[in-house]
Amino acid sequence: MAAQKNFVHVLTPLLVAVEQGIKLVINRYCLEANLPLLEPWFYFSPMFNRDYSWINSLFQLGIGKGVHIGLVLFVLGIVFCLYRYIVKNHARTALINITFSLLLAGGVCSLLDKVLWDGSLDYIYFRGFFTFDLKDVFINAALGLFLLMLAIDHQGLRTKLK
Repeated sequence: MAAQKNFVHVLTPLLVAVEQGIKLVINRYCLEANLPLLEPWFYFSPMFNRDYSWINSLFQLGIGKGVHIGLVLFVLGIVFCLYRYIVKNHARTALINITFSLLLAGGVCSLLDKVLWDGSLDYIYFRGFFTFDLKDVFINAALGLFLLMLAIDHQGLRTKLK
């Protein structure tokens, strides 16, 4: 049980360090690169997104940095409380720990992007759609895992959350 308890405390900062480390290397050495990854769909093509969020960028809403920082902090607080509630009242499994590590790491990386990078250094271009980074992969993988856990009722999670 102690190993599982510390799992999130180790994996989350490790994921954050990897994601931010990749961005430091790209910013220093590869900012002008444009390379195929999986042609014809995925390319390494770094760019700064100064709109702070995908929705803000897509709809050109003009919502500022402060609002985005506040929103990320609020969502991180809710995610942290949900994680604590689930592991205290239901189950602490490796799948739950991995899911919340990914989600917390994605949230922390999003916060760091807004505070330290004044936006997001996105670097994987999905041709015809959008450019994203590892933080976005963390968040989407976590949401997919969470929905899967609810769908299969992992450890009775869906049943117990009713």
